[in-house]
Amino acid sequence: MEINDIQNAISVKLHEAFGADYKKYIDEVPQGFKTPAFLIQFLNLEQIRQIGKRWKVTTLFNVQYFPKNGLSEASNMTLKVQQALKEITLLNGSLMLGTGANSEVVDGIGHNFIHFNFYLQEVEEEIFMGSLEQHTKTKG
Repeated sequence: MEINDIQNAISVKLHEAFGADYKKYIDEVPQGFKTPAFLIQFLNLEQIRQIGKRWKVTTLFNVQYFPKNGLSEASNMTLKVQQALKEITLLNGSLMLGTGANSEVVDGIGHNFIHFNFYLQEVEEEIFMGSLEQHTKTKG
């Protein structure tokens, strides 16, 4: 799994919830973009070692909403965005739950901070036998 997989799943979920009228950008907004729009930014990742060669991975994303009609629209969208992103489905079909969501409006832009957590399992490399030769001798 990669961070791009989560960003793409967030984009798909926003499209499902709000339609094609809202442009979606990942990582950065191009100069001269049109509103209303969403910007999906990866902020940080934390790995916590678990028992049994497992790791709990916590990611934090900021889904920004750029409104067309000002501050009140940005404020109203924060709850809608959180509700839409309470769960996302990756392209491989895995379901991820959004946790620890909180929002704020700064300079007329809605910022929605959401964690998506998952576990990784370390896999030991198996060393296979290179080759096996068998010599048989028969009588006769």
